[in-house]
Amino acid sequence: MIILNETNSKNNIIFLSDTNIRDKSIIYLILFSFFLSQFYFWSSGVPQFSHIFIMGAILLLFSKSSKINIEYSNIILLFVAYAICVNFAWYLIILDSSYMMSTVYWIFNLLFFLLMMNLNQVQINFFYEKLLFLIPFSYIVEIIIWASNLGRYDFEPRYNGLFNDPNQMAFWVLSSCAIYLYISGNGFKKITVYFLALFLILLTMSRSASIGFLMLTLGLIFSQKGDLNKRIFVFIGTLVLFGSLSYFLYNLGVFDSVVLRFMEGLDQRDSQVEGRGLFSFLDYPQYLIFGAGQGAHWLYNPTGNEIHSTWLGILFYYGIIGISLFLIFLYQIFKKLSLSNKMILLGPMLYGFTTYSARTIIFWFLLAAFLLFSNNNKDE
Repeated sequence: MIILNETNSKNNIIFLSDTNIRDKSIIYLILFSFFLSQFYFWSSGVPQFSHIFIMGAILLLFSKSSKINIEYSNIILLFVAYAICVNFAWYLIILDSSYMMSTVYWIFNLLFFLLMMNLNQVQINFFYEKLLFLIPFSYIVEIIIWASNLGRYDFEPRYNGLFNDPNQMAFWVLSSCAIYLYISGNGFKKITVYFLALFLILLTMSRSASIGFLMLTLGLIFSQKGDLNKRIFVFIGTLVLFGSLSYFLYNLGVFDSVVLRFMEGLDQRDSQVEGRGLFSFLDYPQYLIFGAGQGAHWLYNPTGNEIHSTWLGILFYYGIIGISLFLIFLYQIFKKLSLSNKMILLGPMLYGFTTYSARTIIFWFLLAAFLLFSNNNKDE
């Protein structure tokens, strides 16, 4: 799929005026969903307003479409079909409704991905243009919420804004920043968004997001066109700005808490691995091939929590068959990207090793954006 470049996309609003009301409604519902996905109005695990807007867009698209494009969705279709079979089989055995809830989320996210893959060219161009505004605007809104003391510290001293968990906020910021670095062609705007995102991630004190952000940083540096001297200049400039931001956070008392949290993570790494169920597949190797199903977590984890890892979770829930299908799906996206853009996408993907993020809307926005706009970002 090909989109207009950043300069030409300024005319997209004119093109959009020529489309029908249904197409306009679909893209606006998607944009509203993207913006609202950073606000949690109810507890996690239940549909938020962002899900409702997406469902409206899905119904509008598929109610009138006679042909659905699955060119980039055939592997994820196979994966979700396999996940449905595994979860239904274990539901019949255990009779725990959580298997069905996990299945509903996979079906919903599949439909959302199909929705994004079936946008027409005008809608894609318009979505591209508005994302360039919406992502930095969202960061400014988040900072205003923080500065106005309207956000929450439910896991004090970690800040989670209007999310239910600091890790949710960190992953949303990390993923949206990756999208912006990928689609924007303006170096100054990239750097500005980069540091706004870094500031918000440091507020959450998320160790995993900080590591993912390092990969984003490498991708940003390697994405600079020109000779080695220019990339070195960008690297040094990044260090200077990072030092300035660290000094600012130090004066606020935030930096000490960030360092302390990293040190605590090193001291408690063994207990965290056990509590997060990261290596459940080693304790229950009988599920390694076909999977244990995604539900009834109390069977495998004394805390009753799900596995806090996207990749190890999929491996345990759906076995080698499931994780293989999902990795093939991701490979279809990665193979279309340049080296620097692979690094940028790897940032949020690395985050998935210690937090389960495949259920979130922003995860699927991320994958859809890197696929939709891939033909516009081939050059280093």
